[in-house]
Amino acid sequence: MTRRFRSTRKFDKQFKSLDNKTRKQALKAIELFMKDPFHPSLRFRKIKGTNNFFEVSVNMSVRIIVEVTKASDNNQIVTFYIIGKHEEVFPPK
Repeated sequence: MTRRFRSTRKFDKQFKSLDNKTRKQALKAIELFMKDPFHPSLRFRKIKGTNNFFEVSVNMSVRIIVEVTKASDNNQIVTFYIIGKHEEVFPPK
């Protein structure tokens, strides 16, 4: 099984607006995620109440939300949806 990666326009815009240090950390996390999504430092986990959405930790305050779906050829499609501080990504209810 192979994984294909893509990102939303919103993710791209949010990524570009990160400060340099956080952008570098995010790039490292994305590269690691693409190689090994279950690496412990990423703290990859399913978001409660969703079917296909997961969170990936960039650092202690920044998260990436991804959607993992199966393509018709049985491969995975990973979409990077949003990136931001925890309180931005998971607003209070």
